[in-house]
Amino acid sequence: MKKVYMNELANILNINESALRYYDSKGILPKVQRDENNYRFIDFEDLDYPKTVICLKKTGMSLKDIKKYLYYVEQGDSSIKVRYEMILNQEKMVLNKLKNIQEEIEFIEYKKSFYKNKLEKK
Repeated sequence: MKKVYMNELANILNINESALRYYDSKGILPKVQRDENNYRFIDFEDLDYPKTVICLKKTGMSLKDIKKYLYYVEQGDSSIKVRYEMILNQEKMVLNKLKNIQEEIEFIEYKKSFYKNKLEKK
């Protein structure tokens, strides 16, 4: 089994290694083990867990909710409905953020056009 150490994992996920250590200390990175030198690693086939954590974090899900979500994942098929609802709620939040960002972009485009017209009239 190939071991993926925290520095490698940080590169794969494009995040800071200290963030990974923090998530591990909070019990949010399941499947993390330690080798004979006490270095943290995960098995290559368990890469989906940290990828899921980072993706959910990027969507704005709280660490508390990520921990709950991972708990439900470990429960297996009996928790599919609750996981589905959690993902639906997160999707709503992300879509709302996207709407707000689109409004901000529209405002910036308006201002850009306004100033460009002013400069062209000089």
